[in-house]
Amino acid sequence: MNKVWVFSPSGAIIDTEAYQRGLDALRVVGFDVSESPEACLREQRFAGSDEQRLQAIVDAANASGAQLLMATRGGYGLTRLLPGLPWATLAEQLRSHGHVLCGHSDVTALQLGLMAQSAIPLQLLHGPMVCFDFGGAEGIHPTTLRHFQTAVHDGRVEIDWECQRVNPLVQGDQLEVIGPVWGGNLAMLCSVLGTPWLPAITGGILVLEDVNEPVYRIERMLLQLQQAGILGQQQAVLVGQCSEPAPSLHDGGYALPDAIACVQAALDRESRSNNTKRVPILTDFPFGHTTPKACFFQGVEGKLTVDASRGIACRLTQNL
Repeated sequence: MNKVWVFSPSGAIIDTEAYQRGLDALRVVGFDVSESPEACLREQRFAGSDEQRLQAIVDAANASGAQLLMATRGGYGLTRLLPGLPWATLAEQLRSHGHVLCGHSDVTALQLGLMAQSAIPLQLLHGPMVCFDFGGAEGIHPTTLRHFQTAVHDGRVEIDWECQRVNPLVQGDQLEVIGPVWGGNLAMLCSVLGTPWLPAITGGILVLEDVNEPVYRIERMLLQLQQAGILGQQQAVLVGQCSEPAPSLHDGGYALPDAIACVQAALDRESRSNNTKRVPILTDFPFGHTTPKACFFQGVEGKLTVDASRGIACRLTQNL
């Protein structure tokens, strides 16, 4: 798999130098790159009009000469397009061409929508994008590249990390669960609650991350998912890098571990009330609007193991 189609479904490319570096970096690591004609369009903050970006998605799905479809960047804009996307056609084109659709951030909405609207198994890689990940001034991080190449070329995900901030109730636990891995950007997932574009996944391993959100907003969105019954239906929740802004004086020491503890307590009360298995929240998953980052396949069965005998050693694996 060495042919990639690059397209812009959301925000306009602001840093054209980063975009060019990203294209060059993809070529250096062996990809034959084709650019969507609309990739560099701009209308206000968007990569072209809604109609142009919708067509860019349709064209990408139908790009028979490419095997990998990669978004240039995220931003905002896909939410506008969800009602007008030809979901069944998109899914069939992705399946028939054997495409891997890669991206994160705003692309979360597109991937979740495809999962919700199609019964066809698709290759939806929640992973790096052109501008930020491949187009950084220092080049793509070797760890990001290793995870990406393993997923794209081998269809395999192997992620090891140390959970630093963990609810005390998890201490000492030996955990092993198997279920579909899914999720992505926290704000995007909350935005599709109550819509036809949220897949109904139970017994899953839910991955969540966000950027530039104050901790109280992260807590509020996590509680929204908990109160909507989403978190309690999973086997585990993995919180990635949230890249929250600096705390304010008003926070009085309140930080992300406090927010996670609050949500874990709510989940624990829910499990006791319903007499169901506890859903642990594990932090520091190496994914988010940061680098380096791992990647994972949306909706594909994964195995999560946690070994607390040597710190909190976590491992997530998937195979297509």
